[in-house]
Amino acid sequence: MTARIAFFTLGVLKEPVGDPVVQGFVDRLASVYAAAEGSAGFFTRSIRNVQSWEHSWGPVLAPTCVPASLGLSQLAMTLSVWRDLESVAAFAYRGVHAEALSKRRDWFERGPWPSFVAWWIEEQHQPNWTEAVERIDRLHAQGSTPAAFNFRQPFDSAGTPTTLNRERAAP
Repeated sequence: MTARIAFFTLGVLKEPVGDPVVQGFVDRLASVYAAAEGSAGFFTRSIRNVQSWEHSWGPVLAPTCVPASLGLSQLAMTLSVWRDLESVAAFAYRGVHAEALSKRRDWFERGPWPSFVAWWIEEQHQPNWTEAVERIDRLHAQGSTPAAFNFRQPFDSAGTPTTLNRERAAP
């Protein structure tokens, strides 16, 4: 079977969704999601039902690496599946996502928690939110490992340290 990358992002908003301070972020969500879905190497993502707030890949949980006092309305989280780490990096640092990323300090708190985590999954495996939260908490506690890693210290699907192919990932 072919391995794929599961990718979970985490941001702690300065204010809950609905507050004018973070409205610029909220306004960009549809275009950022559309750009991701049109990106080379993108397979799928968890989608939230706008009426019920339920996600297609199970209940959303807050990671323990963020302050326990935060409600889910102050956490911006995504969970998606990609062909490889370079595909995610190319999307993240180009186009509308790169533009939104350049404004992150306007909307998000800075903290000791990771802003994303990647891990390899089998082709038919669908990650869920419990798995994603466990992976980001592991990255926070242990640093980059084959089970939970980042762009700076990635691992290949066999668990061997590797490097990001900057030519494929560069803007």
